[in-house]
Amino acid sequence: MRLVIVTDLDGTLLDPVTYEFGPALEALHRVERTGIPLVVCSSKTRAEIEAIQRRLGIAHPFISENGGAIVAPPGYFVARAPASVDGGGRFVLELGRPYREIVAILREVAAAEHVRVIGFSDMTVSGVALDCGLSVFDAQLAKLRQYDEPFRFVDSDPAARSRFLRALRRRGVKLISGGRYEHATGDSDKGRAVTALRDLYAEWEGTVTLAGLGDGLNDVSMLRVVDIPFIVRSDMHGATGRLLRKVPTARVTQASGPAGWAEAVTAVLDGARPAGFRLRAASWLGRG
Repeated sequence: MRLVIVTDLDGTLLDPVTYEFGPALEALHRVERTGIPLVVCSSKTRAEIEAIQRRLGIAHPFISENGGAIVAPPGYFVARAPASVDGGGRFVLELGRPYREIVAILREVAAAEHVRVIGFSDMTVSGVALDCGLSVFDAQLAKLRQYDEPFRFVDSDPAARSRFLRALRRRGVKLISGGRYEHATGDSDKGRAVTALRDLYAEWEGTVTLAGLGDGLNDVSMLRVVDIPFIVRSDMHGATGRLLRKVPTARVTQASGPAGWAEAVTAVLDGARPAGFRLRAASWLGRG
């Protein structure tokens, strides 16, 4: 049975502030030596993830923009139809709604409901760089969106926000909460993409076991469909407790960020017994 590790990036493999991964390096090397596929599943764009994969030396499929698409290297899923291959020879399975439609609906509904929002489509490259702590080059990659619009509310009226969310749902757009932003997207999410990924691997080499690592609410759907869910501890606003309530079977790391990621991956590779992590996870319940 094939093991596949599916991982979020910011707050897990990457530090949420510096975007560095030093504490995870030894575990990354161990995954590479074992030949286990490491699949990135992130709200980041395809361009961002491809740059990160080059930096980390990862040559496996990835899931971009909260489940908007699955992208794999040329020839990776050889049983799939040629129509799923892009101009660069990469396999691409699109699951999300086109970005221009998402942005148009977001703006129309915000105007109709008198809610002020600001999204990546409204921001300059320099603005995104400043707001996210990115270089200008990385901010350019972050703006190359295809399925998902990160945005934040300027209007703070809870009643107006509720009307706004209901109106979006009527238009077929849902919100996914990320670390820095809300994300407007179509009917796709990380969980649906990971389920499709499981099917792709099953076509290729039979049954697979999926381990999943995440730290935020946008990881809920992904953690619910994997076989071995891990929550990488977060120190941000009670995120770990909220996530554990939604995925009570998950195991929680002691460390946060890349160190926590390394802890979880090491446990997966060592075949750690779930009971010890569940005892540790229980302490997070009730922490808001």
